[in-house]
Amino acid sequence: MTYILLPAALGLAGLYLRHVNTAMKKTPEEALHLSPHRWTIEEVKAAYEKASESPVDVTKSLPPKQTRRYIVVGGSGLVGGWIVQHLLSRGEDPSAIRILDLHTPTKEVLDLGVTFVKTNITDKLSVDTGFEQPWPESIADLPLTVFHTAAIIRPQDRLEVFLPLCSNVNVEGTRNVVNAAKESGATCFISTSSGSVGLHRPDFWIAPWETLPKRVTQIWSDDAPVPQRHDEFFGNYAVTKVEAERLVRSEDNLSSNFRTGCIRPANGIYGIGSDVAMTITGVYLRTGGSPTWLNPIIQSFVNAENVSIAHLLYEQRLVEQSKPGSQLPNIGGQAFVVTDPNPAISFSDVYTLLVTLAKTPIAFPVVQPIYLFLLAYVIEAYSFVQFKYLSWLLPKITGDLAQVQPSLFAISDTCVFADDSRAKKSPEEGGLGYNPPLTTLDGMCKEVLHWNKNAVANGVVVDEKIGPVRVTENGVDVNLVAPGKI
Repeated sequence: MTYILLPAALGLAGLYLRHVNTAMKKTPEEALHLSPHRWTIEEVKAAYEKASESPVDVTKSLPPKQTRRYIVVGGSGLVGGWIVQHLLSRGEDPSAIRILDLHTPTKEVLDLGVTFVKTNITDKLSVDTGFEQPWPESIADLPLTVFHTAAIIRPQDRLEVFLPLCSNVNVEGTRNVVNAAKESGATCFISTSSGSVGLHRPDFWIAPWETLPKRVTQIWSDDAPVPQRHDEFFGNYAVTKVEAERLVRSEDNLSSNFRTGCIRPANGIYGIGSDVAMTITGVYLRTGGSPTWLNPIIQSFVNAENVSIAHLLYEQRLVEQSKPGSQLPNIGGQAFVVTDPNPAISFSDVYTLLVTLAKTPIAFPVVQPIYLFLLAYVIEAYSFVQFKYLSWLLPKITGDLAQVQPSLFAISDTCVFADDSRAKKSPEEGGLGYNPPLTTLDGMCKEVLHWNKNAVANGVVVDEKIGPVRVTENGVDVNLVAPGKI
């Protein structure tokens, strides 16, 4: 009897896993209706040529100079770096801008007169020291705005035992920064949250009669309810970001003139920026692509420059509303979803663009998701045992493999559409007046153009037999996928 039942059980299990695998590769009709168009090779080539010959002038979309002091926490990162650049572009005094970060900003920024203080936001004394540094006498009396963009992103963690790995930075670090800002007399505090706080964890283990995973298509809007229980969030990152967001929003106080608010960028932030920024397009370019199962998945992306503009607009709105006699709606203590000004795109669109335009080798071989999905549970179980019980014995899993855990599928295998209609409303209607200048196609072409220029400048060429190489005075280095620092 066992000889019959065991093969039958294995056969049924195999059929069920095949069913789950098929469902994970489908694009829901609802998602296709919201975003029916896929990029063509001709389309991305034309956009690339436009980005090269007549790039979008982002400075036209910047709010006017506010003549304030600025502390940008995380100002060496992607979004924070663009906030600094945009402040400078609109004419703010460089000596009135201070970056607090663990990483040193670019030499170009420092040469312009921007101050940098190395800061660990999990250390209250380090944060207080960064805020208490004296300002030049000529600007010391200007009002102070704080932009808080620092965070740690660990998409692989979903178990509560791992929560401190995110919360120490994202929650306690935020608390330290908020308290320091209040002590320093700041009147405006804008924090970078995440659109992922609104993502409800999908369920891929569907019944045999179901054709799609539960919650596989979601729309993020300002009014959409966020998950309530820990196991409803996609992972610990979102849990800690929503807690930090609530902390920041609760501190808004018109009577004491400490105005706060949060920006929720759509899930995929990309763009030109810091070497430490791990944007999806940047990672693909640096690593030469990746095996993928995500071709049919459609998601909203947002360019880091658009995100920066949203922060600056929120500051402008809060400053205007705090003036005596203002008739504008009070939008302090709120959160606004922002995304690019176009329908969501599929990962296949991203792959088409990168393969067509990148001058360094890049490829996206297709793999079946079910194998990696099953492996994800094994890696999660091992990571739990190693972290909780046997850290003294078992080696920690590192690198890309460490991220292959179930929560990664929850954030990447869901069709997500960001609704930023409220942010786009006029100030009189309670919005930010958000009108982002860069479409996703524009922004990604701009990033690839930047990458290609640096690749050529750094001597990266392609040899069909041995792959990318760098030609130097000392000879040839083989198998260089990424051209040094970009």
